[in-house]
Amino acid sequence: MSGDRKVGENFDAGKADSIFDKLKNVEGKIKPKREGKFDNIKDLMNEAQYLEKKGKLAEAAELYKQVIFVLPDSQKAYESLVNIYQKQGDTDKEKDILKKAIGNCKNDAEFKKRLNEIN
Repeated sequence: MSGDRKVGENFDAGKADSIFDKLKNVEGKIKPKREGKFDNIKDLMNEAQYLEKKGKLAEAAELYKQVIFVLPDSQKAYESLVNIYQKQGDTDKEKDILKKAIGNCKNDAEFKKRLNEIN
């Protein structure tokens, strides 16, 4: 992964790496796809952001979902996924992700506001 790609401000790379390592070792747990390509969750997030910038929204969305699987309170991953669905015009998926973000993130005011704007 290239070092010039930045991770969102609310993304705790140390915590993410620790969780990702633990997840790799949990027997019987569903693991994120393509785990062999990414050494840690930070790389996964960087790759998702890179793909999104390149306009590969479907691929980026799948990686953001994997980040959320590992870090269910990752506000940055939820924000990015919501933005992708908004760009694609998929209001149903956008609403679903906003509801999940509201349930999982501490700072959910922006998610609530966006959900109210859609409804």
